[in-house]
Amino acid sequence: MNQYARIPLGEICTINPSARKTECSDDTTVSFVPMAAVDEREGIIAVREERLFAEVAKGYTSFKDGDILFAKITPCMENGKVALVRGLTNGIGRGSTEFYVLRPREKVLGEYIYYFVRQPQFREEARKNFTGTVGQKRVPKLFMQNILIPLPPLHEQRRIVDILDRASKIERLQAQAQERLREFIPALFVKMFGDPVTNPMEWEIRALGDLCDLDRQGLQPGNPVETRLPFVGVENVESVTGTLNFETDSRVGSQKSTVFLFDKRHILYGKLRPYLNKVATPDFSGRCSTELVPLLPRDGVDRDFVAQLLRREETVAYAMASATGARMPRADMKALMSMPVPVPPFHLQRRFTQIIKFARSASMLEISASCIANGLMESLMFHFLEV
Repeated sequence: MNQYARIPLGEICTINPSARKTECSDDTTVSFVPMAAVDEREGIIAVREERLFAEVAKGYTSFKDGDILFAKITPCMENGKVALVRGLTNGIGRGSTEFYVLRPREKVLGEYIYYFVRQPQFREEARKNFTGTVGQKRVPKLFMQNILIPLPPLHEQRRIVDILDRASKIERLQAQAQERLREFIPALFVKMFGDPVTNPMEWEIRALGDLCDLDRQGLQPGNPVETRLPFVGVENVESVTGTLNFETDSRVGSQKSTVFLFDKRHILYGKLRPYLNKVATPDFSGRCSTELVPLLPRDGVDRDFVAQLLRREETVAYAMASATGARMPRADMKALMSMPVPVPPFHLQRRFTQIIKFARSASMLEISASCIANGLMESLMFHFLEV
């Protein structure tokens, strides 16, 4: 990309263009976009309201179809609240005053500008230039005007945008696949076993403690053998699906803390009140923080069936009702183990596990593809749009 001239962004975009006084009549319906309406993950305006022009004509940021919205305030800027504006009602929009509006001129594509300001390197450079006080820091307009952007010919911009569009589509498909998995597992549970509260299939009712036991194995900090085992913190456990995400490195400082041991037989249960729906079934042996309690299913009980029972809303509500502690409420495990639950036959529990393992495997393939796509996207951005 170095063979192309690097032009100040303010020379190829109008930044915060003025609204035309005769833009439309007061009774015209227009789109209204607050900051929360911009989806930072997908880079789109996910939700938009409709207002009469007279209600939003003054005191808000003005934009139109084809513009780019860029959040200038922390933490919205760091989170990636950037959107290419499309599909506005009557082509007119008003929104948060914490947006910069970038209006491309004739030598540049809006999509090209969108990808440039959305890349992590650009946002990191913008963060370094923040001005203002803590909690109210903003990207200064002078930075936006002067930041240099490589400017290839329009035909080359179109080629770059097409490549980045394809990589972005893979990212969106992965997010959709994860959402489908989040919906599928609870729905499958109810389809196979019925609502645990009403128990329409009239399964045997037993206490949760009849299905699994607390299996706490305290470790002394600094053990040179055990500290080599993988470490799982509550932040690594995805709610609903129970998958483990190690994008956050929870191992920092773990060797100085008391931890629990677990292996492939265990369920890891988040006992703190904010994490009561965080339940994992790891496929490896390791250590976990004391915010996670290892539970050991008894013989004749399927681990994934018990884990899904623990994730369900009614179980979370039961645990919350018995939680103790003012500063950080914790589930009363003795009370939780007394919770009555329906218990279907073991062969049905196993069938449930087989189906969700297949679904998770398919999802993991999509996640792997997404990780490749994410890396590809960042590499392409760095190659094409280097700040």
